[in-house]
Amino acid sequence: MKVCLINTPYKDMYGPIKTGIGCYFPIGLGYVASALLKKGYEVILLDPEVENLNYEEMKSFLKKNKPDIVGISCATPNFRNASDIAKMIKEELKIPVVLGGVHASALPSQILKNHPEFDAIVIGEGEFSFSEICDYYQNKIKSSESIDGIAYRVGNVIKITKPRKIIDPIDVLPFPARHLVDLSKYKLSVHVDLGKKSATILTSRGCPYQCTYCASYLTMGEKFRAHSAKYVLHEIEHLTKNYGIKHIVIQDDTFTVNKKRVEKICATLIDKKLNLNWYCFARVDTVTKEILSLMKQSGCYSIGYGIESADETVLKNIKKGITPEQCREALKISNELGFRTLAFFMFGNPGETKESIEKTISFAKELKPDLAFFNSLIPYPGTEVYDTHYKSKFEGSEKWEDFVAIGVNPVVELENLSSKDIQKYVYKANMQFYFRPLHIIHLASHLRNLSELKVYTNGVYSLLRQCFSWKKKSKN
Repeated sequence: MKVCLINTPYKDMYGPIKTGIGCYFPIGLGYVASALLKKGYEVILLDPEVENLNYEEMKSFLKKNKPDIVGISCATPNFRNASDIAKMIKEELKIPVVLGGVHASALPSQILKNHPEFDAIVIGEGEFSFSEICDYYQNKIKSSESIDGIAYRVGNVIKITKPRKIIDPIDVLPFPARHLVDLSKYKLSVHVDLGKKSATILTSRGCPYQCTYCASYLTMGEKFRAHSAKYVLHEIEHLTKNYGIKHIVIQDDTFTVNKKRVEKICATLIDKKLNLNWYCFARVDTVTKEILSLMKQSGCYSIGYGIESADETVLKNIKKGITPEQCREALKISNELGFRTLAFFMFGNPGETKESIEKTISFAKELKPDLAFFNSLIPYPGTEVYDTHYKSKFEGSEKWEDFVAIGVNPVVELENLSSKDIQKYVYKANMQFYFRPLHIIHLASHLRNLSELKVYTNGVYSLLRQCFSWKKKSKN
């Protein structure tokens, strides 16, 4: 049986800033592919955006390769693209099409009700659920009811099976099947690009925190499960030896949850002298000077921190679980140690006011990260903020294209803040933060080579184009 896994195109959702957005290897599909290969299935991993394929070229590719079943992964904003691809497959090949990913896991019944082009939905982690769907179509499983963690249609009736138990320990999973694609075609977003051969890894699943705006638990679960330090190091060595990788981007929601594991990974990287650069996301309440120093020694050059707001009421409303003082301390230490620091902020959360946004903009400048990202809240389906504040507005909606954090059309508004107000503040925050003479001098003085200059120039150009789009939209 031949299986085709498709990564849905998404960059066009971002507007003018798409020129600075990277194309990342679809690591979730990579894990699904490796699970299928382990069971003996023939697997094709198709990434149309990276291959620059339009719909006609996709159609030709699929008709030539003749898969027996297709699995498509998408997020919320590119759901329409996934639907269009599925319709094309149904018309041309008339084979089963299965949808997975965060959006599918959030709205399985709604999708199956409104979109006959999908035969089934994978809810949550996909490795075992999708491989069992393939088994079902090969008559290795007699009833789809016995497959946990899926939704499917029987006539006009939509059925959802019992939730699948999370994969634990996750070391049982083989490495993502990166050999199915040309890894050199993938590129990082400008803010983490070093101009070196790069790869992404995921060293853990699940998040122990309860942020109201986060939807990752829908596919990754709420329980934190980490690959062992041994597994992580083996994967990194695999990437360096087989692909010549010199730069790793760790895509975990929070890499620094388990400090002892981080210490083991860092110590081994130092001992093995792999001469790698790497980037990760961290929370301000999970780092200390000691752990940051060790990370720096092992090749970590940059850290991204989710700050969100300077207002304690807003932080409490979104259940962030951090304080402004913890933010100050983490950024101070990280900057002193020489990290390239990234700070992420969000406008439009419950309790937000014009005053709290102004406070956050000032706070961003006070923290002095190298790069700051100002986004409007996106209430993704399945999140707490969606259920409590936006479900009645968007329930039944099919227009998900604007659900992009740095897109050009904000989707949230509050009683005292319209969507245009929020957009004006996103524009204002970016202009005030980046176009300060001292900050420009700071960034320029820390450029290490011409590759970084090129990357930063591209980033500034993309940001300016996006800012003018925000300003234009906010006036309309």
